[in-house]
Amino acid sequence: MLNFLFSALGKLLVWLAKQLAKLIALLVTQAVLHPRSSASAGVAAAGVAWLGWQLSLVILGGAFTALSTWKTAHPASFAATVGTWTRTWWHKWWIYRRQWNAVLTACGLSTQVKQVVALPKLRSVRSTPYWDHLVVEMQLGQALGGFVKMSDELRLGFKAQRILMKEARPRLLNVALMQRDPLLETVPASAIPASVEAINWRAVPVGIDEFGDPYTVSLLGGCTSCAGTMGAGKAGLEWNILRAIAPGIAAGLVRPVGIDPKLKELSQARQIFADGDYVGLDTPDLPDATLALLERLVEEMGAANAQDGATGERDFTPRPGRPLTLILIDELAPLLKYWPRRTRDKIEDALGLLLTQGRAAGFIVIGLIQEPTKDVFTLRDLFARRIALRLPTESHTEAALIEKATDYGAACHTIPESLPGLLFSLQEGARSTVRARLGYVTNQDIAELVDYLTPSATVVDLAERKNTVAA
Repeated sequence: MLNFLFSALGKLLVWLAKQLAKLIALLVTQAVLHPRSSASAGVAAAGVAWLGWQLSLVILGGAFTALSTWKTAHPASFAATVGTWTRTWWHKWWIYRRQWNAVLTACGLSTQVKQVVALPKLRSVRSTPYWDHLVVEMQLGQALGGFVKMSDELRLGFKAQRILMKEARPRLLNVALMQRDPLLETVPASAIPASVEAINWRAVPVGIDEFGDPYTVSLLGGCTSCAGTMGAGKAGLEWNILRAIAPGIAAGLVRPVGIDPKLKELSQARQIFADGDYVGLDTPDLPDATLALLERLVEEMGAANAQDGATGERDFTPRPGRPLTLILIDELAPLLKYWPRRTRDKIEDALGLLLTQGRAAGFIVIGLIQEPTKDVFTLRDLFARRIALRLPTESHTEAALIEKATDYGAACHTIPESLPGLLFSLQEGARSTVRARLGYVTNQDIAELVDYLTPSATVVDLAERKNTVAA
């Protein structure tokens, strides 16, 4: 009996020793892998042992009160420092470190040399309110393409809504995982700047992108098209642009020109257009009037280019006496497809000249279109920048942007009707897309714009804006 008891006690002691050794090994491993967290825990434990739990509790309460006061008084700075640090720490431990090996193994992203199995290494994690940004070191034999193929599996493995990847340098990947979508909330209309000096002509804000940063368009260097089905929110582009450059219009640095085939959208702000620079509501023989306006703009553009050629000017910048001529076309389809052929052929010729030669002279076209198919949107390739909102099919998306746009991430056919203004645009110089949402412009926002631009003693007269270009 005694032999049995001593044997059982010996086995228990050996088991306890093994468990203690495992615990020590785990703690040492964690201390090496996570020195800052381990050091913080060690300092906290030592502080409690040295100061006692009562004084430690008082210090903890004081720190909590100070942080709460900081958050209330200056929420932005608190979120940028304490909020970012705690969010990053928690996501790194709970979402990624805890299940990194299991997820990547299940996705088939391991390598094996002889009997050694290796996984990509998680180098760093940085969390924002919406995204987690990971730096991942690939193993020898791995490439970006393998990760892209398994992107959906990785996204679902880490329970993210979207995933984006790009190669930072050889064998190092930047992986972004969306944990919360900032575009589900309605985006307010662009604010009217306080002055002309606040306008960046190459980055005019019209909404926010999926990272929560301002989404901008350039009014220099090329024309912009915007495609979307009925109710997708295309008009938000032109209204947000007009609001964001309103001081420039008031100061005579921008000459807006409106072509309104639907007789509805731009007519709400007819007062901001000079006489002869708007066709639409109440315009007799609209197709011929549109053609006459475009041909006049082509003549003015030619004269401006000739003048710049004589003076050696190559890059246009809005300035007094040479305003930016912003041509807003609320719907391109009638001009290119549905009006009488004899008229639309000439319109297409005039538009082609403006799209190919207008950049250097400051004649920029913003064209909206509902049906961007190849037989309708014949001038697509002349628009340097293209935006697409909700569209019915993948083929419409590729017709609006570029061939294989869906392969680059433009999922316009998946945008729900409940999210007007949601868009995809091609990222300049890369085979990838930008996802963003236009600001929602209400009737009150349009009325505010019109009131702001109502001629007064401090506003350049509309006719004067037109005459400075014609001169």
